[in-house]
Amino acid sequence: MVDSGKIIKTFVISVLVCILLFLIYQTSSYYPRNSISEYYVLNKDSVEYKGSNKQNTEEELWVPDWYNHTDVGGVLHRRLQTVREKCTKYTGYRNQWKDKPRIKNANSGSIQYCYTAKAGSTFWNNLLQAVKKTSKTPAANRTVKLMTVRNPWHRLVSTYIHKFSTKWRSHAQNMCHKRFFKRPSFRKFVKDCVLSRWMIHEYNTHWLPAAERCGICTGELDFIVAVENMKDEAMYILKNSSVSSYEKIYNGIRQSTIRLNEKKKKSTNYQDYYKDLDEKDIEMLTELYSFDIYLFSYPESPFIFQVK
Repeated sequence: MVDSGKIIKTFVISVLVCILLFLIYQTSSYYPRNSISEYYVLNKDSVEYKGSNKQNTEEELWVPDWYNHTDVGGVLHRRLQTVREKCTKYTGYRNQWKDKPRIKNANSGSIQYCYTAKAGSTFWNNLLQAVKKTSKTPAANRTVKLMTVRNPWHRLVSTYIHKFSTKWRSHAQNMCHKRFFKRPSFRKFVKDCVLSRWMIHEYNTHWLPAAERCGICTGELDFIVAVENMKDEAMYILKNSSVSSYEKIYNGIRQSTIRLNEKKKKSTNYQDYYKDLDEKDIEMLTELYSFDIYLFSYPESPFIFQVK
């Protein structure tokens, strides 16, 4: 005769073991991985990045390439040339992700935009749709190709603010593949979403390094637009693509896509979000975004302020 009590006891023990293993998996922050240097290889002229969890000093200021320059066309040209020159220092690149990042484009006919999430992608998608519908743009001989880039430290905070303020449970499940019992802090988001997924070579487009997208080193891009100077640079591209009424179109789309905190004229102190992170977390994020920092000359630490 089957001992039902023993069967129930075995079943309960099995369930408890499964729950324990699940909790261990869910709460673990880091997974063994190879160094990023195995995927990005630079020659001896490359730059090393050493991020640190420290407060800003007056000497630590980030000077963007567009700072104090009124020649927008010249800024865009020099930025593209600088990135191309830096790309020549690659001696090889192997995709580090389980799934190769897909390229997603928006097209107005004369302008093609390669998406970078949390770097003005919603704005550019809506802008090019409006250009396509309303502008009497003459047929172009060729399509201008562009992508946008953004300070990776700011972009990561923007992802957290946008995706983990409302409906955070569904975003957490989709982006982190985990269930949280309460809204995660930025520190937990970095550890349990960004770094833990990176450790197993998985990504989400909202924090995937911009350098991983758009074939950045293939020479196909005509412009690399900095979000921090997007109005001037977008206006230049629209004007030089012979888009009619480009200022009206730009301003209309800008108003319709502006975030709530911007409407309230609230500025985000990005540095505050990083103060609770361990130094190891900062170092790992610096490694993750090392080629955004290298290619686009962004600051090596979240505690370096932009010059005013």
